[in-house]
Amino acid sequence: MKILYEIPENKIFNNPVVTIGTFDGVHAGHREIFAALLKIAGEKSGDAVVLTFESHPRKIINPATPPRILTTKQEKIRAIKECGIDNIIVLNFTREIADMNPVDFLDEIIIKKIGLQHLVIGYDHAFGKDRKGDYAFLSEIAERQHFGVTRVDPLDYHSTPVSSTWIRTEIEDGNIAFANSLLGRKYSLFGKVVKGNQIGSKIGFPTANIVPEDPDKIIPKDGVYAVSVVLQGGIKKGGMINIGTNPTFSNTERSIEVNIFDFNEDIYDKTLEVDFYDRIRDEVKFESPEALVEQLKNDKLAAKELMKNNGY
Repeated sequence: MKILYEIPENKIFNNPVVTIGTFDGVHAGHREIFAALLKIAGEKSGDAVVLTFESHPRKIINPATPPRILTTKQEKIRAIKECGIDNIIVLNFTREIADMNPVDFLDEIIIKKIGLQHLVIGYDHAFGKDRKGDYAFLSEIAERQHFGVTRVDPLDYHSTPVSSTWIRTEIEDGNIAFANSLLGRKYSLFGKVVKGNQIGSKIGFPTANIVPEDPDKIIPKDGVYAVSVVLQGGIKKGGMINIGTNPTFSNTERSIEVNIFDFNEDIYDKTLEVDFYDRIRDEVKFESPEALVEQLKNDKLAAKELMKNNGY
């Protein structure tokens, strides 16, 4: 398997069949593109190659309003690999790339350095300055340059094309189960465990306070969620997570705190992965810590039931 972080100077792929895109989320629609890529590569006895970007292009194009992301670089690479792709180029998207016209981008980066037997794109894909490198442009160039081009139709869910933008909205609204159906997998969050205010331990529900590894990562709407937690070493546990300010204790700072079931070890400064299954409830201010504890007991039962129903 090849994971490259710059464009190779020599053509190292055999009959390359290439797709280009940000692929934030590596959602169900993106998987349709990768399936087409692998199918065509097999038919042409070629290498399937995914060219993607280290950060979202809009972060460079519109730095004042950078997008919230569904997948970090490492999450994206892992998800693409899980689709059966063996060759991934993760390019640092720069202002110079953003300003390239599509002819130069295709010629200088794709054809001369990677090589191109066939290009696979999504239904709405466009590249180059002002997004002029669309399907019509590619079809015209392909005939002159003697490579094939395939446009993959959108994957519709309830008559609406699955998109990263749609999924971002659902996650920010707390609709995790629905977002998961659009992703085709569980939404995940990587983070480092830091010391919190120790309130959970005092009331019998110890929590790991998580700081996401990427500040641009979308955090679901405040509330309580059923999750699974993957610890270092690959150990997987069930759990529930609270996102919010813990209003029962008059806190004001937003935090992400996960209670890991059947687990009581010191994991400060460790990195863990949280997979979201479903939302249990809104965050609520309770009249007393005792009332909160009673609710947390019910939340734990609800979390276990939701996870059981969702294949945990």
